[in-house]
Amino acid sequence: MKRRAQNLDCEASANSSDVNALRKLDSRLLPLKHERVPRPDIYLDGKPALVLDRRTIRRTKADALTENLAAVEFMRDLAKTIFGPRRLIKLVSNEEGKYPLTFITSDLQSVLKRIKIKHPAAQLIAGAGITTHREKGDGCVSTILLAAGILEACKPLLKKKTHANLIIDGLSLAYQRVSDLAPKLAIADNYDVQRVIEIGIRNSLEGKLLSYDLDLVSKLLWDAVKIVGIRNLMGPDGTDIVDVKKTTGGSLADSQVVDGIVLTQEIPSEEMPRRVEDARVALIQGELKLPNRKIHRYQDYSFEFDRPERLSGFDRSNRSFLQSLVAKILEVNANVVLVQEGVDDFLFDYFAKRGILVIRRFPQVEFERVSRSLGAKMIPDPSLLTPEDLGQAKLIEERKVGKDTLVLITGCKAPKTVDILLRGATKKMLDDVERVMKGAIKAAVTLAKDPRLVWGGGAFEQELAMKLYDYSEEIPDRRQLVIRAVAQAFESLPAMLAETVGLDAVDITAELRHKHSLGKVSAGVDVNNSSIALMSSLGLLDSLDVKLQVIKSAFEAAITILRVDDVLIARDLPEPERAYLQRIKGTSPEKLKEKDA
Repeated sequence: MKRRAQNLDCEASANSSDVNALRKLDSRLLPLKHERVPRPDIYLDGKPALVLDRRTIRRTKADALTENLAAVEFMRDLAKTIFGPRRLIKLVSNEEGKYPLTFITSDLQSVLKRIKIKHPAAQLIAGAGITTHREKGDGCVSTILLAAGILEACKPLLKKKTHANLIIDGLSLAYQRVSDLAPKLAIADNYDVQRVIEIGIRNSLEGKLLSYDLDLVSKLLWDAVKIVGIRNLMGPDGTDIVDVKKTTGGSLADSQVVDGIVLTQEIPSEEMPRRVEDARVALIQGELKLPNRKIHRYQDYSFEFDRPERLSGFDRSNRSFLQSLVAKILEVNANVVLVQEGVDDFLFDYFAKRGILVIRRFPQVEFERVSRSLGAKMIPDPSLLTPEDLGQAKLIEERKVGKDTLVLITGCKAPKTVDILLRGATKKMLDDVERVMKGAIKAAVTLAKDPRLVWGGGAFEQELAMKLYDYSEEIPDRRQLVIRAVAQAFESLPAMLAETVGLDAVDITAELRHKHSLGKVSAGVDVNNSSIALMSSLGLLDSLDVKLQVIKSAFEAAITILRVDDVLIARDLPEPERAYLQRIKGTSPEKLKEKDA
């Protein structure tokens, strides 16, 4: 007790000395009543005794690997029930924030974005799946399941004290073999590119939407692709060509493809036209305002005039400057002006009296999309505007859609972008459909660039597994067992697909092995009829490019986790210390300067 009291006295004296030192430097650094100055918890009797803070959690070697594999197993169990077209749904409740959020979804992307994954290994596996989806528009669930299957199949080797580096060598060998085999399994039949893109869109939406909604959304996306053309879809901006705009009210059946752009900005003046035909559109970067120097927060500016005529002269000079600023716009005969930033209030009436429609305040990405759609150049200085810089559209009109007022630009001269106006009952439902649609757009772009296809229903994975079993016999050392483990991981995918429709995984694996040994490379799981069938007869196809990305991401994630032999998890600071740091960071001189700017 005496020793403990001495330690408390030492800590109290240390805290008081810290406070005295802070008082001399800056009173802002003094802690408030509910705060405490953070101090590293590594001292004993005033001397450093620990390298890490006491709150830090550390797992090493076997303990680290066991914990990582358990986290990966959890991610596999989370994902496997939402695998394939007959997937189940997740009920997610997020109680953070002022209003708790509860929703249902069958899209793993939505789940991963709403829940907070804490364990580093689980975050790594989830990141691999999200990366695949971001790159190719599909394959998030398959990536997680394959990576988890590889690690699960390697568990018996780890229990037999097989070194992690030897397993990694075997995985690298298996990946190299799979990379060589996969392109050879591409279907030789030459499908039309349009048909291939239709397949990619539908596969990406399968299982994430109801049957009726699936047909509807597929048609919307395909109509959008037909408007912009396959060539534009294959370009460097392919994923930005089709965008989704949302408005609540009505049903999903009321959604439409707009041959042009949907703007959510309001028309700033009641006197401006609400409908402009044969629009000649000028795009102005920056703003149409008087030059404005930003005022410092601690300074106040005022103007004093000794005679009324001087005030009127001041106003006339301002108006004269603004009129000269937009004179070129009138000269080139533009009847619609889109301004990226703000517009002076005087110019609203000035343009309205001349029948010119003005729309302002665009995000940079949206402004660039408008430029591409209209074929207009973005001009930073209105005085540089020429008639060749103007964009053209057959019609620009304000339209009431549900509860929202939108501006639709249609009939563009050479459209390189289109918008899908999505309607629905709730914003949450629209957000989920939008996320699924954007994934399908990326899948369509992927297939437009690489139209190679493979058989679906798990036939591709089963054939790879059979090839790996044969290849493992050529390896004379323990890496043979690793390659067989990888083959088991590939076999687990069609087995899990069969489990989603109530089939027995062992029976399905045995039957698929038998059929593929007879040369029936398209044999896979028919989830609609709950049986094994030839995918060549059903016409079930998948993108080879997506499969290659799934394989790459899964192997990278599995190898990375096997290389980890030390896990360090730093705990959060106590609330008093966190409050102190947040206040100091928010009131630092640098932050105050940013607020003043």
